[in-house]
Amino acid sequence: MSSNRILSRHVVKNTGLAMLGAVSILLLLQMLFGYLAELGDLNEHYNAWNALQYVFWDAPSKLLELLPIAALIGAVIGLGSMASNSELVVMRSVGVSLWRIVGWTLRPALLLIILSFVLSQWVLPYTNEHAKLTKKENYAASLGTVRGYWTREDQRFIYIDYANAQGHLNNIQVMDFDQNYRLVSTINAEQGQFEQGQQWRLKNVKQVDIFPQGNAQQSIRSEEPLPLALQPKYVHMVTVDPEDLAPSHLLSLMSYMHEYSQVPKKYELAFWKKVASPLSLIALVVVACSFIFGPLRQQSMGFRLVIALFTGLGFYYIQDFLGYASLVYSPSAAWFVFVPIVFLLGVGAYLLHRVR
Repeated sequence: MSSNRILSRHVVKNTGLAMLGAVSILLLLQMLFGYLAELGDLNEHYNAWNALQYVFWDAPSKLLELLPIAALIGAVIGLGSMASNSELVVMRSVGVSLWRIVGWTLRPALLLIILSFVLSQWVLPYTNEHAKLTKKENYAASLGTVRGYWTREDQRFIYIDYANAQGHLNNIQVMDFDQNYRLVSTINAEQGQFEQGQQWRLKNVKQVDIFPQGNAQQSIRSEEPLPLALQPKYVHMVTVDPEDLAPSHLLSLMSYMHEYSQVPKKYELAFWKKVASPLSLIALVVVACSFIFGPLRQQSMGFRLVIALFTGLGFYYIQDFLGYASLVYSPSAAWFVFVPIVFLLGVGAYLLHRVR
């Protein structure tokens, strides 16, 4: 076995175990404090056992949030311990380049990136729904059902009180306006059912027509067709938090809504944050390497951890703030999501370049 392979395994093992330990400790602390916080919301419908269930169902969501910071802290601990034992100095003295050590440190981070993708794509949509089902008394009685949804089609505004993924509706209200947004008619239906294409059928319909003279007329019908550009498979997606949707679901939903020029920026923001999450993790690991080889190489482990924690939290809050600011000021949320990552990656690369 070559010396480079031995050194690479040593670096990967040290940094990988440190990242794994950081993830485990941070997650356990997050679950503990989360459970203590939930105990303050107990009532006759939400007991201590329900709170514990909620914390466990919510754990994958917290884990996804902690992975970048845990990678940063793990890299600082792993490389920091090797720096304290002068192992990095020995590696550099025998000709191992700085960037090669950084590459070895990124290898265990790639496993965390794969874990974050698996969590985001397949785990979180399921566990977050169970978490909400456990906590909210008035949440839909079964998975795949939602309550309360507004949509607009041209001059028509539609409210659906209840819908499920099979295309069944309850308590529908339809309001039609003219070009000057004056109300011309209202429709209230007890039930509705998806038929095919963009066609729905309302049942037990009461319609009120409002005439320009100010008088109104009510009519009652057993059934009435309702053209609605809303497919049953998207009903659930548009009524849950965008952060709870998988990246593929967000992309599908945005593509579908783009056809009707109805793509809310919050879905774009959630999508780009999920796409940028692996880059955030890589950027933080590069910064951790720059700390160890650069300004923090002579500092104690405790000081390094404090700086790493503040850097990770600062990056997280700045990215979160800029992301939500993009909902108001930016034509695309991608700019405000990627700019902090590129900046942080540039700072780390610059500090490492100075060391060389």
